[in-house]
Amino acid sequence: MADPTVADPHSLTNYLSQAYLPPLILDVDLPQVEHHAPAWPRIPELDTNYTRYIRAIRSIPLNNLQDAVRTYFAGFGRRLRIDWNNTPLALPSPGLVVLSSFAMARLVINNQDDFLDALEYFVLNTAIEAVRAIERPPQEHLHDFKCIRIDSAQQPRNLWTVYTIGPFIPPIGHKRPGIAILTIPPWEIGVGDLRDFALRDRYGDQELDRDEPNGPNRWSNADKVWAMLYDSCRVSGYRWFVVTNYKYWVFGTFSRRWTGAEVTEPLPFDKTQGMTIIELLTFWFECARNQSRCWQISADAPKMIGY
Repeated sequence: MADPTVADPHSLTNYLSQAYLPPLILDVDLPQVEHHAPAWPRIPELDTNYTRYIRAIRSIPLNNLQDAVRTYFAGFGRRLRIDWNNTPLALPSPGLVVLSSFAMARLVINNQDDFLDALEYFVLNTAIEAVRAIERPPQEHLHDFKCIRIDSAQQPRNLWTVYTIGPFIPPIGHKRPGIAILTIPPWEIGVGDLRDFALRDRYGDQELDRDEPNGPNRWSNADKVWAMLYDSCRVSGYRWFVVTNYKYWVFGTFSRRWTGAEVTEPLPFDKTQGMTIIELLTFWFECARNQSRCWQISADAPKMIGY
């Protein structure tokens, strides 16, 4: 009988509970942002001819979320196995995975393409492979679960890239499986901006419909993130989302009628206490795909329930 006190090197749950995101090595010529990035310019693509209905935003209690993640993975025991001869699991994990020189080179970031490559290689591909391992043999709908990258149209620089991960079918109902991941390079947004994003608790009527740089409704960087995130999720029909600059991660959901949202505080990339970032991302993928009921989407804002 296997010793329960010895970590199983072929257990996916063991790997995810110890895997960590390695730090990026940013080129010295890239802007250094500690708290708040300089104010972004006005972004015409965020001007709308429709109403963004989000009104109420609440914080997700981190302890409750950690309990849900632990409950979800505890249900698998040691049943989830890793074939180390054939897997793209790329994150380092003590005693299991050590980064090769090839992988280390991908941590050196000189531009946005390098940033996105590292994000895809280390984090997104690992989470997607974990989902495949959890659902092995793959369920039929998993074959249509595709990742599409959409870059911002802004010039002279792209402020963000959105990854939509889900089926390419028209939105049908509020339970459409899928998730939107809004990524912003760490030289374009700081932890202060992400905290402003997570601490926002409400929007008034038309407050998030149009930026007025020279008027009373001047948007902060955090407001522009909310606008872009709302548009990305509303177009795709996905109510589950992540916002990240790699250094920090915010997880959240929109409500059934898009009037409410819930978000975590910004979680550091090297978080390992309670749960790891890759555990939470894998869990969020599975909840977004309606494969777990351990977490539910946000409630609607009360006054907007009947609109």
